[in-house]
Amino acid sequence: MSGVADERVGVRGRMAGGAGVALPGTEIDHILRRRTHMTTANKKNSFTRRGFRFRVEFAEYFGMGLYQTSDVRPDTEYTGDPNRPGPQRRDLVTGLLQWKVGVMDPGEENPRRASYEIVLLSDTEPVPTTQEIAPNVRPIELTGITVEPRLAGDGQFKYVSKAVRASGYAPGQSASGRGTGSASGSKSAS
Repeated sequence: MSGVADERVGVRGRMAGGAGVALPGTEIDHILRRRTHMTTANKKNSFTRRGFRFRVEFAEYFGMGLYQTSDVRPDTEYTGDPNRPGPQRRDLVTGLLQWKVGVMDPGEENPRRASYEIVLLSDTEPVPTTQEIAPNVRPIELTGITVEPRLAGDGQFKYVSKAVRASGYAPGQSASGRGTGSASGSKSAS
């Protein structure tokens, strides 16, 4: 903003003989007032990209599948007292209750970031629709997925992270990951 103010003083100074004051009614004064008004108006109605959520399809984003590694639990506010949990959080955009679930993403290239939490948005507790294939491990498919990029890390070791949210679980599948329909995986003879 100081660059705009400096430019304004410099132009007005040249136009008014170096006094730094615009002559009333001059064309340059009108242009500068309009530019200042537009800048102020744009700040009030400007679109912010902070917190923007990208909608993605499950098959595109989780090409190698996704495995749930923990039970669904409420996402509660931190109170500092482990004996008294805080109220359950609500999503600021949708107003729905937030639930957390731990997942393992086999498609993540960095093994340190392959396990993370996904936030499920629902007024009722989401229930997984698939069976466990091992203790505390089940293949899942989610619906209504949004991804929000975030900056993570400290100092010079910053990296782009993500916050993944979903509206719930997709209808159940068999443990092999294929559909439950009778025609899945079969080809017709010609």
